[in-house]
Amino acid sequence: MLQTLQHFCCSLYEDVAIPELDKLRGPNQFAAPLVDNLYGGHSSEKDEVSGAFFDREKAVTSPWKELDHEYEHVNLLERFHRHLDGWYGGRVHFTALLKMHCNASPASELSNYKIILNRPELGLSTHLSCQFGSYAIIRVHVSHKAMNKVACSTLITFFSQCFLLCGIIYCAFYAKDSSVFLGATNELYETLPCLPQHAYPPPQTFMDFLNWHNPIQLNSLQSMAKWASHFALGLSNSVPGIDLCSNDISGIDDIAVAGDSIMTDGCGFINLAAMKKMCAIFHWDTYSTAIQCRIAGLLIMHPDSFTSDSDAPQVWLWPSQIKIKYPINFPMPRAWVTIDVLRSSHLHCPSSLSAEIIVNLADNGVPYKAFLGVIRENLDEVVDKLLVWDGPAAMFELWYHVAKAGGVVAARKAWEAAGEARMRGLSEKDEEEEDEDDLESFGDSPQSAAWWADELSGCPSSICETILVMLDAGFTPQGCPFLADKIRNFARSSVKAYLKHPQLEVSMSCTAWMVPDAKGVLAPDEIQILTRDAKFPQPDGTVSHFIVGDVLIAQYPCKLPTDVQKVKAVVKPELSNYFDVIVCPVQGSRRFADILAGGDYDGDKAIAIWEPTIVTSFRNAPFCHSLPPEDLLNNFNRDSCAVSDLVKEHGLHPSMVEASIQFFLLGGLQSNTQVGKYSNFHDVAVYTLGYSHMETIHLAYMFCHILDSAKSGLTVRPEVLQRDVHKFQKRAPSWKETEEEATYEKNELNVNRPHTLPEFIMDVITRKAKRYGNIKLSRVQSAIPEATFRDTALLKPWDKAKERVARMQLSDQDHSAQMDLELRHVQAHVEAVFLEYKAKVKSSFTTLKIERRQDILRSLTRQFARNPTPECLCFSEDDLAHLKASYAYKIDPEGGFAFCVAMTDVGYIKARSQGPSKAVSHAFYDKFTIRKSLFN
Repeated sequence: MLQTLQHFCCSLYEDVAIPELDKLRGPNQFAAPLVDNLYGGHSSEKDEVSGAFFDREKAVTSPWKELDHEYEHVNLLERFHRHLDGWYGGRVHFTALLKMHCNASPASELSNYKIILNRPELGLSTHLSCQFGSYAIIRVHVSHKAMNKVACSTLITFFSQCFLLCGIIYCAFYAKDSSVFLGATNELYETLPCLPQHAYPPPQTFMDFLNWHNPIQLNSLQSMAKWASHFALGLSNSVPGIDLCSNDISGIDDIAVAGDSIMTDGCGFINLAAMKKMCAIFHWDTYSTAIQCRIAGLLIMHPDSFTSDSDAPQVWLWPSQIKIKYPINFPMPRAWVTIDVLRSSHLHCPSSLSAEIIVNLADNGVPYKAFLGVIRENLDEVVDKLLVWDGPAAMFELWYHVAKAGGVVAARKAWEAAGEARMRGLSEKDEEEEDEDDLESFGDSPQSAAWWADELSGCPSSICETILVMLDAGFTPQGCPFLADKIRNFARSSVKAYLKHPQLEVSMSCTAWMVPDAKGVLAPDEIQILTRDAKFPQPDGTVSHFIVGDVLIAQYPCKLPTDVQKVKAVVKPELSNYFDVIVCPVQGSRRFADILAGGDYDGDKAIAIWEPTIVTSFRNAPFCHSLPPEDLLNNFNRDSCAVSDLVKEHGLHPSMVEASIQFFLLGGLQSNTQVGKYSNFHDVAVYTLGYSHMETIHLAYMFCHILDSAKSGLTVRPEVLQRDVHKFQKRAPSWKETEEEATYEKNELNVNRPHTLPEFIMDVITRKAKRYGNIKLSRVQSAIPEATFRDTALLKPWDKAKERVARMQLSDQDHSAQMDLELRHVQAHVEAVFLEYKAKVKSSFTTLKIERRQDILRSLTRQFARNPTPECLCFSEDDLAHLKASYAYKIDPEGGFAFCVAMTDVGYIKARSQGPSKAVSHAFYDKFTIRKSLFN
């Protein structure tokens, strides 16, 4: 707790009084929030005002109660794995940031850095945190400045130290990109006997910690690079599912062809009994065809119905799936036989095509006009449905289209699911990296969770949810300038977002996992795609639950001409129970997924396209492009050190073994920057040389090998990197730069497209999209002009109260004077908050990070709700709330003040004025939606 005080007013231990620390005794749930009151300079008044508000947000985001659960549930046998009541631990994320130290000591280079602790957050567990507890893992993000200015060897030296935090010694055990992971150990306990040994379960030695996850002796035949890369498996965000008996994990032989291409690489089998148990645990609507998990990679339903219907949960693994060998004839720890689920299979239709796939399609024969038609359809879809306001069902349709465009329903589910959103298929995104530029906000405790609504005012955080809340309260854009302005801004921002990075949404396309054909009935050029629901649009205007005919299939990264293939979609009775996945053949001379960007079946997704205007003219690129150049490996140095070699070399010196192992474990810090470099080199080569040029293809393979370098141990030779930098390190083509990015680069011109090459497809798309986008923006402006309107329904509570005072003056002057005094208090209070609102919510307000904006608005909301106190003689608490909301609207009828600080009360007044209405709790409201069928 003391470590967090630097974000408050205390910077020295001397500032912390022992009697005050005594107040922090007790469970984390109650003690942690007191830090803000004791050292943050904040009072507890806001908690009194908020009452039970924000309980759901706190339950989803606050880590303190979860930490208490870990202390209550943990025991040495079950650790933090799933208990009978459904609870599991390891869900609190401890993170930090490494920054350059401005006041470093010149005597030591390592003092140039400092680690700043972030707020703990509630999220998803990992294999390692489920075993050792949340406290045992700390993720340190290395700032961009440190990554760019500091040699990788210096960073590795820095992280090779032991780190002391709250009496626990942490050692770095893995690095990936710009993140370093520290694990709790008992190192130095003998040399530092004064350390409090309060961690539970007690941490192990550094080597025991490593060996628990990846036994070094049993995996000694692997290269050190591959051995080190397998620690990523223990850090994948996952949710513990069911436990298996060791006897229920069986082996089966891989399907392989000449050339060592494993046709089923990454995908095993699971039976129906296991899937039923998983379905009950995770509340899935249906049995998934496949799950991505950390017992194997990807597991699909066993194709044999007799085997699949056995009572005991079982899995079958190919040898290629077994990445880590564990002791045999030895009781297996629970963690080794638990199916840790990352996500279940979901099919998304339609899909969006990024620039990489568009460039491939254009180079392989798809005419430019096919893409331009999609652009018009996309922008029409974005704008036109937001501008239809007339008709009996117009507001219902508007609600539906805004909710769909903003992804509101899925977002609400994802917020409630917290860290389990991705596992449930509610989110496709990985966690975002921390923003080191936003550290100042840590002083404003408690910080809100991004995009959560302000439950005190009732005002949502996102613009699309604000529109929905106003629509279902009875507001219309014709009668409410604030709502019309929100719709205008939503339409504008949607168009601008599309123009910033055009991603063409093709209606006849879908995205799903690739899985191998378990029955072996598909020909080498055939795939199968089925869905449980009839959601595949067909060229004749109908919809279907399957696809038949020519289909394009692609996978990211899409760098090579052969990364998109034209195949036949068929339906095979033998595969009729494989829904919401793309079934790929196991026949042929090479694994089908490998042809597509070197993929496999451990959770790789593919995009399928059956739009005739795109598919018909596409021609497959020469197959030779799918094979790397023979001399490619000459561009790399390979660290071929095997685990056994390292152990043999330093066997008599354990400390040297640990130091050498840690060097390999931190090797991910070295490969981070080259991935981005070679991706940019490839972009420049595509633009200046052509997509199928030999050098372009060479750079594509360089990129792919660097992407996999953490496992392969390959590093680009210095002279090769120098050569490629000289030829291809240029300013990106103008189509890749946003307007903001274009202003940063002023000393170098964008790379030019040679006249000998045809006009580049993305130049055409960018130009045409911008032109048509401007037409749509003009339509938005003309359809939603600036307007002035005063809603008499919202003015009514205040005006009626003033009229009542005037009437009472004739019969009861004392009572009238008291009521008038109380109204003047309301008036003064609302006007004071409005002045502060205008001072804080300026034109630059929207440039702040969302959490900061929310905190400012919530502060105003608390102030608005706090006074005047409800101890009035003339008005009840509800009356006061409605009077404040009404007067807030009166002094700013065309602005957003009343809606920002009193949305619930403003909505109540409006709904009551429309006729019969019903109050609904947020717990119910957030699960409501409107289906398209209701107004069709």
